[in-house]
Amino acid sequence: MVIGRQEERAFIAEALSPRAASSVLLLGEAGVGKTLLLDTAVEEAGRAGARVLRVRGNAAESELALAGLHQLLLPLLGDVGGLPPRQRGALLSAFGLGDDPAPPDLMMMSLAVLTLTSQAASTARLLLAVDDAQWLDRGSCQVLGFLSRRLDGESIALAFAARGWRPDWLDAAVPELVVHPLPPAEAEELLAAQPGAPVGAARRHLLDTAAGNPLALVELARSAARDGRLPGVGPVPVTDLLERTFADQLDALPAPTRAALVVAAAAEGAALADVLAALPSGPDTDVWLPAERAGLVRLQADRIAFRHPLIRSAVYGAAPFAERRRAHLALAAVLGADPDRRAWQLSAATVAPDPAVSGELERTALRALARGAVAETVAGLERAAQLHPATAERARLLSTAAYAAVVAGDTERAETLAADASRLDIGPEAMRWISALSGLVAMLTLRMERAFALVVPDELPGSAQIDAGVSTIATGVAYHSGLPAQRERLRPMLAARSGDDGMATHPFHLWDTGCTAPFVHGPAIRALLPAVTASPGLLPTERHTLGVLCMLLDETETSISLLGELANPQWEGAADFHAGTTAADLAFAHLDGGRWADARLGVERLAETFLAGRHTLGPARALAALATVCALTGEVETALSHAAAVLTVTEPAGALATVARAHRAAGLAAAAVGDHTAAHRHLRALYDAAGAPLHYHLSCYAVADLAAAAALTGRTEDALAVLAQVRAEVGDGASARLRQVLLRATALLAAPADAGAHFREALDDPAGRRWPFERGQVWLEYGEWLRRQRQIADARAALTKALAVFEGLGAGPWASRAEAELRAAGIAVESAPHSALRSLTPQRQRIVRLAAQGLTNREIGERLFLSPRTVGTHLYQVFPVLGVSARSQLRDVVEREPGD
Repeated sequence: MVIGRQEERAFIAEALSPRAASSVLLLGEAGVGKTLLLDTAVEEAGRAGARVLRVRGNAAESELALAGLHQLLLPLLGDVGGLPPRQRGALLSAFGLGDDPAPPDLMMMSLAVLTLTSQAASTARLLLAVDDAQWLDRGSCQVLGFLSRRLDGESIALAFAARGWRPDWLDAAVPELVVHPLPPAEAEELLAAQPGAPVGAARRHLLDTAAGNPLALVELARSAARDGRLPGVGPVPVTDLLERTFADQLDALPAPTRAALVVAAAAEGAALADVLAALPSGPDTDVWLPAERAGLVRLQADRIAFRHPLIRSAVYGAAPFAERRRAHLALAAVLGADPDRRAWQLSAATVAPDPAVSGELERTALRALARGAVAETVAGLERAAQLHPATAERARLLSTAAYAAVVAGDTERAETLAADASRLDIGPEAMRWISALSGLVAMLTLRMERAFALVVPDELPGSAQIDAGVSTIATGVAYHSGLPAQRERLRPMLAARSGDDGMATHPFHLWDTGCTAPFVHGPAIRALLPAVTASPGLLPTERHTLGVLCMLLDETETSISLLGELANPQWEGAADFHAGTTAADLAFAHLDGGRWADARLGVERLAETFLAGRHTLGPARALAALATVCALTGEVETALSHAAAVLTVTEPAGALATVARAHRAAGLAAAAVGDHTAAHRHLRALYDAAGAPLHYHLSCYAVADLAAAAALTGRTEDALAVLAQVRAEVGDGASARLRQVLLRATALLAAPADAGAHFREALDDPAGRRWPFERGQVWLEYGEWLRRQRQIADARAALTKALAVFEGLGAGPWASRAEAELRAAGIAVESAPHSALRSLTPQRQRIVRLAAQGLTNREIGERLFLSPRTVGTHLYQVFPVLGVSARSQLRDVVEREPGD
């Protein structure tokens, strides 16, 4: 019976309707009525002909990878044969049902869930209802978050109920309803409907105590009718009050039933057969009858379900530890076929160090890692460390858990775990690695000086050989801080290791030498990269390291390929990998390669976390990347605001690499609106008073933009000094991209009669086309120079090429400048026609471009992690926008786009 809640029910119905978000989140305290509202939504969906799949999170399974998702999808697993082979294999492997020994692809598994549910929804609308979402395992949450972002075009609805705060994995577009306690009149009505409800002063006392919480009203009324007991006077948290009320009911039950309830509470989520096998009284279902009659549990075909999670909590909390331990051991004894549940049951029963149980938990953690469930990996390793008797093993497990937490983006937990490991009495080598992990966390949280001190302590001799794992952290800190002293400190340590067998082509060694001296070692490393990056069996950390190295050395396409395998913007949790630094790295590579829509897509959500107060390295770099995209596309005020926000945090922190990125973004934004004085101010901040690069690597790439601003503001002599310093820093180690930049700068600062040769030299190298915006800048300024030299025909040709590049990129301010120059050169240029294709969202642009290449909906879906149905819906909706009526016409639309 539902009393009141008309507004809440109307909100839920509207949110779940196909014309709205098709999703809703219910938040509220325990017992406030979330489950009843969810049940009502489920009943109404069923009456409307929808199919419903349900799952309820529980604390007992929160560390079991994908346990909640498996329970939710169990009714659909018989249909996996209809999935594409890669998706089917990934899904079955994730649930431990496949034959493939290789770790499953987490994103392919998520796509399989989308495809499976989309297929189920092809005949009737599908509602996925998730109660107590706060207790779902992290892996299941990530997949459900993936689904919540891909409901467009699907006949699927999602309904979540959770206590506490809004889950961070849920899409921000999912409507939220906070369920409040009942108002006084409805609380009175609910109490009046209870058999034997108290009257008079007792009634008033009960109403005041329950404070509108429906479950409290019902259970306190039951307690009063059963034995006349009322709650004591004084404020008591509703959760505690309800647990006490439920615990009071246990005393009236037979001893075998109470013992069975303890087993059930310890085993929640396990199959009914396993619970029955673990009962002290044997597998007799009659033992549950007293508890069923008391309304505490419901016996279902495959499991035993507590009527409310607080009942389970009350049963478990009321039992003595010895009884709980016996229940866990009995369950472990019957769960031999489920090693993960068995390991956690043993863990719950273990109070003293036990290497065998620790080993089982570590193996469980590694299985979770193989399924992509990193949060569960961290929990398993941490508990394994607690239970291992050997100090060295505890340190190893804690440090491994700390690094896994870094990979998962949980820097706070990583720091805590590394600190726990550092307090152990271990040898110097192990302590050096643990200290390096602490340094990595310090860098990711923008404590740059402390980071380097932890990784390379003062007492470490300058000639000491440094381990490859530690050195990659040290050189990463040195790169992001940009301080020459740190690189000088590291050089002899790296040199002492360079002769080791196998190090010459090891990804970590290439990173160490390449990032500390990119212009000295860059040419040699670039020659090695094709073979090294193609090596089979690269670990994710090696792939990440090589991807960032390729970005630094201007192997842009390879960088995008490597980093895209770790932080594809279409993936759930992509921004979490290495605390957001990988997503930012990929965005900068996309920016360099002219894929600005991909860059924006990859960092928008991460940048928002910085603006919301998460001032760590990954989000700061993401906001700097977004500021650059905004500057290039003409969103000047936004770009300047974002750059200023980044500088406010990163300049005091000494994160010079990010400072350089932010200043350049601000300089580009000012140049976009012709404020060349402000552009010069921001760009000149990338160099010291003598003109030396502020950041030994990144500052060098801004010298041509500085030269352009200097030439327009009468500061040519100073810019020439800066250019000389940059050339001294670069030496003979410039990449094709940087050579183009340096030649552009030289041309802009040269005497008018000499500039043309430098422009032409920059344009003669076809490799420069790989960085289209910078190539377009050369064509534009060359065209401007030609026009001033009265070489009008050549000027028109150069400016036309520049315009095509900028229109293709969506660089509006630079395209407008090229148009103005063409008009001055005597060509009547109309403003570029409205691009229907570029008016679409980045995702829809990708879909159209892939469809134009002839890919099917299923093939497009696999690339973009969408269901074929969603792809079809997007295409159906964009056809009128693009003015086409058939798929075959999309190729013409794409080919008409400038720059395509």
